[in-house]
Amino acid sequence: MRLLMLVNTLDCLEENGALLSNAFRRFGCEVVLGDINAIAADDYRHFTQGVLAPANGDPYHPGSAALGTRSTYFFDECQTIWVMGLPHDRVALDVWQMLWLASQQTAFVNSIEGLMFLNTKHALGYVLPKENRVFSYISNDFALLWDCYRHIQNQSWVAKPPNSACGQNVFFLPPNGPNVRTILQCLTGNTVAQSALYHGGGGGFKAEYAILQKYIPEVAQGEKRIIVACGKAVAWHGRQMNSDDHRSNVAQGGKAISVDMHSSEIELAELVGQKLMAHGINFIGIDMAYPYILELNLAYPGGLSDANALSGVDHSDHIAQLVIAHFEQ
Repeated sequence: MRLLMLVNTLDCLEENGALLSNAFRRFGCEVVLGDINAIAADDYRHFTQGVLAPANGDPYHPGSAALGTRSTYFFDECQTIWVMGLPHDRVALDVWQMLWLASQQTAFVNSIEGLMFLNTKHALGYVLPKENRVFSYISNDFALLWDCYRHIQNQSWVAKPPNSACGQNVFFLPPNGPNVRTILQCLTGNTVAQSALYHGGGGGFKAEYAILQKYIPEVAQGEKRIIVACGKAVAWHGRQMNSDDHRSNVAQGGKAISVDMHSSEIELAELVGQKLMAHGINFIGIDMAYPYILELNLAYPGGLSDANALSGVDHSDHIAQLVIAHFEQ
């Protein structure tokens, strides 16, 4: 099998691109690492620039470069394609359109439809049972979110954008907090100030979406990142909150710790994984503070490297086995 892994950069591989490419090579697959931002078409036949990972070469490590001569690799010459990054904003629309067209001929580990429409906090209401999702308001109307916050007394909240990652712009809002109004205005595009500055909206449409979500005390006890491949929970670790604020994201100073998984947590993670498989999503990272799931990470979920380091087991081979078996059915 020739597997094309589309990554953000060939000069600095993130953990999934590095570790999983090693695993697939160990199982005898040809692995091409391709640049997701360099996709092009020759008479509507899609290709990208990439590097063929040497079958018996040194293993890649997170942060290493995909060394070798850059060459052209056509999508229809690969049996499977795995999107492991998100295209740059400037080319995203074209890239997603070309990827979808390519997916009509070639199998994708994670479907383009799923990556486009389910890789967002909006999707939690669709994917999760009601008892496993946190009550939330979603709007681009500051006044609506502000009224919701004030309506429920003595309730702490979390406010965040629906399409951001790595803990960006995630705010803890206590009851009667002095900065809550400002934060909600900021997250929804500062439309009040923009209207005043541009005399009724001459500056154009400025509203942005935000989520106002009830704060749950389970988060303070620690979140778990669970890697699910083809509907099976294969690796996990805990995330200890950053001592400087409320976030446990590793990118924001949170600490990865070893944890046990209870059968109920595994069952819930695999239930979600199996539902997403019906939409062509076969590899995800789930952020859980049981019984709640806080986020689904579909494009390039982190956590595999930390799970491997904490457990002393390289889970990459198990993931590769599951993916190979799924696509050989």
